Amino acid sequence: MNPNLKISPPRKAVLYLTIATLFLLTHPALGQEVYKIQKANVLLTGTSTLHDWEMKAEGFSCNSLFQLENNKVTHVKSLTLTIPVLSLKSGKNAMDKNAYSALKAEQYKQITYVIISTKVAGNQIICSGNLTIAGVTKPMEVEAVYSVNADNTIVCKTSKSFKMTDFNVEPPSFMFGSVTTGDEITMTFDLTFKKSPSI
Repeated sequence: MNPNLKISPPRKAVLYLTIATLFLLTHPALGQEVYKIQKANVLLTGTSTLHDWEMKAEGFSCNSLFQLENNKVTHVKSLTLTIPVLSLKSGKNAMDKNAYSALKAEQYKQITYVIISTKVAGNQIICSGNLTIAGVTKPMEVEAVYSVNADNTIVCKTSKSFKMTDFNVEPPSFMFGSVTTGDEITMTFDLTFKKSPSI
């Protein structure tokens, strides 16, 4: 640029505005940090005509964009939960097999929850988002309780109950239909997030 070139005040204002806009566009997470799962305990629980049951997600991923001020979460810009269906284990092969069949695991390999908007109130994060199971997506609001540890990890705990038939999933049955599971299931999450290293 020619050092002798003079820029008129209006053009200078436009130039500064353009530079500021480009900076914001290339730094959309300004003031926010990417967090990834450090530790997770994810359970699906329900009932049957024989006994209660549970399945644990042995494979799980979740990335989120948190904004913190003074060790308090002030905003959650994004959050995506992904559970591979075949990672759900009950400890009983027959039950797992029937559950995978009911969830149409060969066709729909993942359960996902993607937030659309969030609100933080005290130590609660209220998330509005979409839950997808067996290829069916439904809006769902989830309330999580959070805490920030001394090492700046964030712990979020929540549980949500819903009906399998809402997602066109037929409750599995066992022993030639003599044992049937209840329609309502509960998903419970105990998640610890750790800030990702800056690139």
